[in-house]
Amino acid sequence: MNFNIRSVVLICVALGVAGFTAFLARGWLTTETQTNTPTVHAAAPAQTEVLVAKMDIPTGVLIKQDQLRWQVWPDQNLSETYIRKGQRSLDAYIGTVARTAIAAGEPITDARLVKPGEQGFLAAVLAPGMRAVTVGISATSGIAGFIFPGDHVDLVLSHSVKVDGANRRASETVLTDVRVLAIDQSLNSPKENAAHVGKTATLEVTPKQVEQINVARQIGGLSLSLRPLRKTDQNQEVADGFQPFAVTIPETGKTHTWDSEVSRLLPPPHPKSDVQTVNLSRGGKNSSYQFRRQEK
Repeated sequence: MNFNIRSVVLICVALGVAGFTAFLARGWLTTETQTNTPTVHAAAPAQTEVLVAKMDIPTGVLIKQDQLRWQVWPDQNLSETYIRKGQRSLDAYIGTVARTAIAAGEPITDARLVKPGEQGFLAAVLAPGMRAVTVGISATSGIAGFIFPGDHVDLVLSHSVKVDGANRRASETVLTDVRVLAIDQSLNSPKENAAHVGKTATLEVTPKQVEQINVARQIGGLSLSLRPLRKTDQNQEVADGFQPFAVTIPETGKTHTWDSEVSRLLPPPHPKSDVQTVNLSRGGKNSSYQFRRQEK
């Protein structure tokens, strides 16, 4: 009996030691497995970037690089019309014109832009109520090619005027502060602003001024006079390139120069008398009256 009890006790102790040893071995194996197994992270979802406006872009503005940027866009709100990074280049949209106003952070779409050479490009550049008219230029009348689209110029007319039976030469400023839309067929400034001697200049004027320019072309020769960069205030100059609508309408020039102001050998034209004479005849009796002209 004692033999059986002792055997049972020894067997129980042996089983307990074996179980404890197995528990320790299992814990050690688990620790080693976790240490040697690399951590697997869930792959980050792919993010789609679309082309958006970096700032407010008004209608008719020639778009520059600093007005656009790429922005991550939620896939659930991703439209097929949005321009995605990797499919298109941002540079492809530099020099396009906004058909409609685009708010800052708003996605850019092809339907909202018009590219150079496409139908309606020039019309998109024009300010409301304005017209485009083209005049011929040369190396001398076009400032040797240093007038670019977006510049502002004065329009000067040189012609011959008959005064007291003699043909006199004169030059007068027809229009001032006229925006240049294009040189030849280019609405963009050349790279590095290199001089380009064009044959035509397209100007932005009012409908009435289109008529005036057409008449001026028949009277004599037209030339352009380059103006400095316009200013929005005393401390900030307007950047070159097209602006969101012309803030000023070209005005009629107020100055002129006679040939006698250039050459000392030519006598000045006789000024018109400020006295007007009216002759009246009553019953065979003639009378003469003089009136002083009044300035209009």
